[in-house]
Amino acid sequence: MFKSIKITGISLVVVSFLLLIAFYATLGQGTSTVDSAAGEAIHVPLLTDVIIYWLYALFGIALVVTIVAAVTQFVKSLISNPAAAIKSLIPILLFAGIFVVSFLLGSGEKMNIIGYEGTQNEGVWAQITDMFIYTVYTLLVLIVLAITGSRIYTALK
Repeated sequence: MFKSIKITGISLVVVSFLLLIAFYATLGQGTSTVDSAAGEAIHVPLLTDVIIYWLYALFGIALVVTIVAAVTQFVKSLISNPAAAIKSLIPILLFAGIFVVSFLLGSGEKMNIIGYEGTQNEGVWAQITDMFIYTVYTLLVLIVLAITGSRIYTALK
């Protein structure tokens, strides 16, 4: 089993490296262009779509592997020590609470963005954007508090 995991990991790295080499080797080729917000034509490299789809695939694989490993570890912990397994759910519930509260704090009003004519800057998408911003701010404050609190705790101990 471990040999197949190792072979899969090495093959993913090799394919990624070969795609990267092919992308840079064909950098000046291709005839497709995209108009920028200023109306200028921007050259799009030949293998851009392939690289983006490969990154989507790698992200999906990483997400699936992470979730499977976390669930497997939780089930093993639940079998051997149920109390500790239930306690390990507390940080996940706290993060979910932070996400829910920050989503509810977000505004659904339309943002005026120069050069953008789409609809993803209003409604739920605007609230999701605010949710991520508020979550980052909250986590930064919690990190600073944890660092400061641990220094004070260590000094008093």
